[in-house]
Amino acid sequence: MNKRTKKLNQINNALDKKLNKSNDIVLTDIMCYLRVANISEYHQEVVRHDLLEMVLSAQERNEDIQTVIGEDYKIFCDDVITSLPSKTLQENIFELFDIFFHSTSILGAITLAMASETYALIKNTITNSPKNFQLSISIFQVGAYFATIIGAYILVQVVFGNALEHKAEAKHTTLKTFVKGASFMALLLFLAWIGKKTLFTINIVVLLLIVISSYLIHKLLSNAY
Repeated sequence: MNKRTKKLNQINNALDKKLNKSNDIVLTDIMCYLRVANISEYHQEVVRHDLLEMVLSAQERNEDIQTVIGEDYKIFCDDVITSLPSKTLQENIFELFDIFFHSTSILGAITLAMASETYALIKNTITNSPKNFQLSISIFQVGAYFATIIGAYILVQVVFGNALEHKAEAKHTTLKTFVKGASFMALLLFLAWIGKKTLFTINIVVLLLIVISSYLIHKLLSNAY
């Protein structure tokens, strides 16, 4: 997030600590819902700040949160979202690239940390044995890379997007999400079984540089919108 958004986020985090337990639960659900709305992160924090001030004021008067935002939190949020400008094309593009590079840095680091070639290289370096810098990337790893990014994005959209649904509807949605998730994992296991063949090899140092540069690009992009 940029400096303006980060500063407001810090102020909101301080106010958030003053909420009682019940109000904190409601506002957490509301913010989850707003996080996947098509509004900028800055406007999300602006709405959060206004809500915190209203709810804390009602809390001091011993009033229920429903007296401030009504009984249907989802309708309230939808009205707020409608009144705000949507994300610009530039913001959406920056966000997509940010997700891509951030995910690449994390998954690349995990690949390096879990690779047997990495441990072999460290061992050979310590024992002064011949070193092999090549790391094998399988069909499954490439497929899992894209599936993890897409699957995580969809899961966040589904879970956060249903944060304000009624309990019965939420349970139904959660069950459907679980079934889809289980099917997705079964597909990954099947791909792992048939996708052990090496697709290509990459130098460990090159992969490390990709991980570092991806993280730096992520930091730059996250400060740009």
